[in-house]
Amino acid sequence: MVTKPYTARSRNRPDIGTVPFISEWRNLSPFADVPANAGVTNAARMLEGWTATRQKALRDTHLEAEVGEWNTVPASLLELLSKYRRAVARIVVPGGQIDFQGIRNDGGWTGTGFLVAPNLLLTNHHVLNSVAVAGSATAEFDYEWPSDKLFANAGTTEPPTVRLELSPTRLFVTSPVTGGGLDYTFVWISEKAAERFGTIHMERGSFMINAYEPTFVIHHPRGRLKEVSLDDTELLAVNSLNILYAADTDYGSSGACVFNRNGRLVALHHARQTGEALKTYYPDVPHQLSDGRPVSVGNEGVKISAIALDLESRMRRGDKDAESAAEILEQIEGPDTLTGIFGALGRRSTSRQDADRVREIYLGSEQDIDIGFWNLHWLFDGAGAPGKVEDAVTAMADLNQDIWCLTDVSPIAVAEIVKALGERFGEKFEAQFSEPDAQVRQLATAVIWRPKMVSCEKAEWPDAVSDAWTRNVPELENQGPIFQAPPGLFQVGAPDACEKLVNVVPISLRAIRSDEMRRRLASKLLVRAIDLVVAGLGNAGDWIVGGDFDPPLAHGDSDALRTRDYEPMAASDTQRGCAVNYLRSPSSGIRNVFVTADLTLVANKGDFFEVVQNRTVDRFTRKLADSRPAVLRLSLDVAGEKTSEQRLDEILDATLVPGSSPRSTPHLQRAAGTAAQPAQAWSDGLTWRGLNKLGFLSANRGPLARLLAEVAAQQRRQYSDLSPLTEVDLWVITFAEAGLGAGGVDPSFRHSNGEIGLYPLPNNIAFWIGAGAPPWNQPMPIENNIESYALYLDQIRNKSVATVGGRTLYRDLFRAPGIAGAPERQARLLAGIVHGYFVSRNYRSRSVPFDRILSGLAADEPVDRILAGTGYVHDGTTILSNRQRNIDAAIAAFRSAGSMQSETGLA
Repeated sequence: MVTKPYTARSRNRPDIGTVPFISEWRNLSPFADVPANAGVTNAARMLEGWTATRQKALRDTHLEAEVGEWNTVPASLLELLSKYRRAVARIVVPGGQIDFQGIRNDGGWTGTGFLVAPNLLLTNHHVLNSVAVAGSATAEFDYEWPSDKLFANAGTTEPPTVRLELSPTRLFVTSPVTGGGLDYTFVWISEKAAERFGTIHMERGSFMINAYEPTFVIHHPRGRLKEVSLDDTELLAVNSLNILYAADTDYGSSGACVFNRNGRLVALHHARQTGEALKTYYPDVPHQLSDGRPVSVGNEGVKISAIALDLESRMRRGDKDAESAAEILEQIEGPDTLTGIFGALGRRSTSRQDADRVREIYLGSEQDIDIGFWNLHWLFDGAGAPGKVEDAVTAMADLNQDIWCLTDVSPIAVAEIVKALGERFGEKFEAQFSEPDAQVRQLATAVIWRPKMVSCEKAEWPDAVSDAWTRNVPELENQGPIFQAPPGLFQVGAPDACEKLVNVVPISLRAIRSDEMRRRLASKLLVRAIDLVVAGLGNAGDWIVGGDFDPPLAHGDSDALRTRDYEPMAASDTQRGCAVNYLRSPSSGIRNVFVTADLTLVANKGDFFEVVQNRTVDRFTRKLADSRPAVLRLSLDVAGEKTSEQRLDEILDATLVPGSSPRSTPHLQRAAGTAAQPAQAWSDGLTWRGLNKLGFLSANRGPLARLLAEVAAQQRRQYSDLSPLTEVDLWVITFAEAGLGAGGVDPSFRHSNGEIGLYPLPNNIAFWIGAGAPPWNQPMPIENNIESYALYLDQIRNKSVATVGGRTLYRDLFRAPGIAGAPERQARLLAGIVHGYFVSRNYRSRSVPFDRILSGLAADEPVDRILAGTGYVHDGTTILSNRQRNIDAAIAAFRSAGSMQSETGLA
């Protein structure tokens, strides 16, 4: 969307200059691109709840008369837009630059951009698509009608304009417009711009605008003087990544800021379609506004919340622009309700395209458990209790925790909170109390949780301690009990899962803050009780003791649990509220724990806690109460992978065996009686430089055939009924998984989860091929990477990993009817295993539909149809269809290569 539409045409290209939409807009239901319960219980209901909240904030005016649809806005919005307009600039790119489609444009182009921080300007990738283009461009501020000229109805030729150059060598972060990108660019600009023109604050927030609400766009259409779209700006649809809205825009509007009726930045404008084009290409989009007027222009904007998630993903993956992404993230405020306060942190994705990766992160709520501890005594300290409950509910909805442990709260307030979360935001919570007589208490301790996201069951303490909590202690000053009521013990895990991951004990010691003896006895009694549970159950999982206290489990007291290989850690909000003690078990299912910057770490074994410096709950609670919650994200282990201290010790034990080394290459072993070294190594003649995936496979059929033969020879000594890795397996996996850089296949490719190499070795590669496996996240010679990955794939086909439903995984799957003896189907099955189709954690029901998948593969059904309706994490997304295209392309190429080989007589 540039000022001057391109005149060049290229064979096999669509209309040059047309910027494609990111979303398909086939289903216009809110958040139709992700399942209804991704991140929240029901995204559509959550959107309605925040719409009502915004309306209430505006204090709806009772209107005396309306003409058609009432579309006024608060008068103060004009002041905000007037202030923000100064931060909007015209971007001018001179002629001779290469545009986003790789075409030299001699006429140059213009777009729009705006300041989002003292040194940051935001626009579209297709406006500033490279460092070279950005380095040649200028940002022109104050390119608008002077108000005196406007009032006088007088024309103006060229208003006084402030022109500033950009500094992309200092910071340049971009996501492409094609190939699954999000079409944004951040670039460095002099601080003089913000000092003079101000900035527009970026906020995370998936639910900032709803259908039929107005949008407001400040832009430079066709490079003209600055304009604002105020009328006929209705929102047509919204999903996880984009908004679709009717507003007058044109070429040159690209990179504009899009606001909601509250004056908050919602999206980055990036593409438009005329009304006629919408009817043709997006027939499901409304052709009329709510008042009956036709939609003349349809626009797509990229949500700031989606951009923030992509930046978080770049930072966590350690991309080359990770430091710049972190720098930008410091300028983005608030949480995205759909992902909670911790956003993308701890969530893993496999997609290589930015848009699909963000959707995966939204779907990744099953990879973590978010838990909050909050003392709510302030609800009834003074007047205005009903209003305070409403404020608490709003904060809870925004923080989006799976579990809330609420202390010093009345049972009536708990019921009101659960009801309001359900009625207002669609969040279905269940509740239990720690105290058996909670309903007759003025204040109690409650746990509320979302059954769609987690399971929570109340457990009983051992008999040896059950009466000790409230037994009178003569040595205490008032001879009363240590606790006024027994602390509750709640076991938390994944929904419908038998295994519980963590034990949660919410407590409040607020009433005895000055009684040091009682506090120390409380600490020792809690540790003794936990020790009894661990002794009785063996593997009791991790423990969290949290609530309103300074950490009561003193290090000396917690040392008793070290003899059971538990690691005690703690984090405390020393200024305004809660604290937590964490006891990590030797077989913990928790990878690590994220905490906000409100907490100070008291102990942190092995960097298990990670403080997120730019996240705080203060924004939500500083106006509500003198206490604030402690919120945590428990990041769960990958299925089948151990990350505990116990597992590390196992690896070390294997390393200490003479002749073994975790850093050595897993050289293929020769059968007895053969030469120590083969006459020709399998990798002799291996070539890859400048080759794409097909070229790599075609050029290396000889070396790869030798590799397959050597792998099979080695594995036959272990498996008498070997199901050998085949050539078509390698072709399918290469098309689906191999790293492809700008110069062809890339031996140093960094994959989405940090794996380095042409093929992404799993982080538990040592489990599959032994202690001699190379480190999965370190550079390695290409032959080591290929050999290790081939051994891994062969083990998938043959190794007995587990037994599920009478099947031995994964070997029995390759012997299923319709798949056994069919190499291409077995290759599709192998790819499905690598992609996680048989991992229960990837399904909402935690149950793998084995029969459905195997019968679908045997019938050659596409994977998106096989997994449709199964609750698979990527069901309904383009990820599955993209994977299917890769597999189909690999098999077609393999068949073609086989035919050519036969025709030429090549062996």
